[in-house]
Amino acid sequence: MVKELETGFKNFRATYFEKKGKILQKLAKDGQSPKTMVICCSDSRVEPSMLFGTGPGDLFIVRNVANLVPPFTSKNSVSTGAALEYAVKNLRVKDIIVLGHAHCGGVAALCKKINNKEVDTKDQLTDFIESWVDIAKPALSEIDFNDKKENIEVNSERAVVVYSYNNLLSYPWIYNAINKQILEIHAWWLDFKSVTLWKKAKESDAFEPMEF
Repeated sequence: MVKELETGFKNFRATYFEKKGKILQKLAKDGQSPKTMVICCSDSRVEPSMLFGTGPGDLFIVRNVANLVPPFTSKNSVSTGAALEYAVKNLRVKDIIVLGHAHCGGVAALCKKINNKEVDTKDQLTDFIESWVDIAKPALSEIDFNDKKENIEVNSERAVVVYSYNNLLSYPWIYNAINKQILEIHAWWLDFKSVTLWKKAKESDAFEPMEF
């Protein structure tokens, strides 16, 4: 795979760079000024730049397992908090999007733990994953784990997105920027199997499909 990456970079220089060289050179000289921040999962199936047709310098992206935003006061907020602070205070982004997705392994792991499912033999004790996804445990307090598996999955993933969305408001400089109407936050959920993008409704935690 490493060889393929090397070949891919060679092709990038020979094709993309030839067409977009001026843009890349400008970014190198003047720095970045993205207007949108995306907080998404580390899952390799979710690629914001490809999904939204953006290029270098367009999106400020933070990726972590299960697209989590810890509360401002959490001991786990340092990494994501630093990125949020830079995006809001320095880059002055206009929008922050929490982007969740279907079939999220991190959310599934949390559901399994809460629901007291037996650990599969292939599962290993983890040094970090379990404590990290535990951040979102409050999000699943109202999930009906007796429901159908597919319903549990979707409802849990969306609840985690809403939880991260709400936690954004616990960061004082994000809250202040929203009140000044210089920043908006959004909660989206992607079903990449049906290629459908859903968004949190304004007045509730329900999700509705985006119409294009």
